[in-house]
Amino acid sequence: MVDETIILRKLSELEEYTAQIQDFRSISVDDYKSDWKSQRIIERTLQMMIETCVDVAGHIISDRKYRNPVRQDEQD
Repeated sequence: MVDETIILRKLSELEEYTAQIQDFRSISVDDYKSDWKSQRIIERTLQMMIETCVDVAGHIISDRKYRNPVRQDEQD
């Protein structure tokens, strides 16, 4: 059974990251390119958001006992 507490915690984290990254919504491309600190914050926040989504997906996949993905070239 999917642990609802884990999923809700992860979704709460995702909501927090989304709110945090909104602070950088108005930054221009030129400002982004010239400001390594903004780049680092934005890229790291996006990375954490992706990892959170992967965690949720992994939890559901594990619970439903789906097979492990296999690369096409490994099937032969």
